[in-house]
Amino acid sequence: MTDIHIPITSIGVGSQPESEDGQTLEFIPMPHEMTVFDVSGMPEPEDVAMLVEGMKVLRLVRDALKGFKLNDELTMIDITDLDENNRSWVNTMLGHGEVSVIYQGGMRTEIQESVFAGVWRIVYWDANGAMVKDFVEIADIPEIVRNSSFVKAKTKLEYDENNMPERVMNAPAIITELNDKVATWKEGDEPHVINFSLLPQTEEDLVFLDQLLGSGPVVILSRGYGNCRIACTETKNVWWVKYFNSDDKLILDTLEVSVVPEVACASQEDIDDSADRFAEVMEMYADE
Repeated sequence: MTDIHIPITSIGVGSQPESEDGQTLEFIPMPHEMTVFDVSGMPEPEDVAMLVEGMKVLRLVRDALKGFKLNDELTMIDITDLDENNRSWVNTMLGHGEVSVIYQGGMRTEIQESVFAGVWRIVYWDANGAMVKDFVEIADIPEIVRNSSFVKAKTKLEYDENNMPERVMNAPAIITELNDKVATWKEGDEPHVINFSLLPQTEEDLVFLDQLLGSGPVVILSRGYGNCRIACTETKNVWWVKYFNSDDKLILDTLEVSVVPEVACASQEDIDDSADRFAEVMEMYADE
């Protein structure tokens, strides 16, 4: 079996000075590095001629991509029972794309977008590190991210206005704005973004907001628009989205109220392109 490995590292804000009392803002672990797709690693047709089960899976992927629309019912292809050689070929054909996800809301789940946007590899692991289930999913974002990120989330931020930490200045105004949006926002509405880069805030403001919002079960790394790390909070539909430059310095820091930030999702145009490119790749193997 060829494992999908998504290394994790902890990151700091990188742009805020340390406060006088030494208080610093902590972030949940984020996926960081990602293996890129290597065309030179593609096998020759004669080398995979006997991998019949792997070919069946790849045909299912091709057919699912053909004409796929964002509001279509999701397609899940179970490849748990593939042997090592067939699974390795499927992994090689799909490659590693721009988005990685870790879901830790129950059974540990690792998700990797393939080099074909909209095609995802999803692996479930038990407590002993053994693979339990292995899927290929066709979607703009995997169902588990869309439907499970906020299952246990709170719907209102509450705090004691008379017992605020020192040097917390602008967090209360942001909390009021978030509570208003969380209460009224519904799927289909435009995402609501609060841009910390345009607002004055102290380190204590960020620490206070981080603690109040909480850390949810989903962490995403997207490299489609630079290096972007996205974490769901424990507050309904609130994501903390951070953009970094090539030196891993924070250049844009935002909160977003949405189902899933658009930067993590495959667009219809991306999926249409994936369908065309994947069909071309399959032709290399004299596919039916």
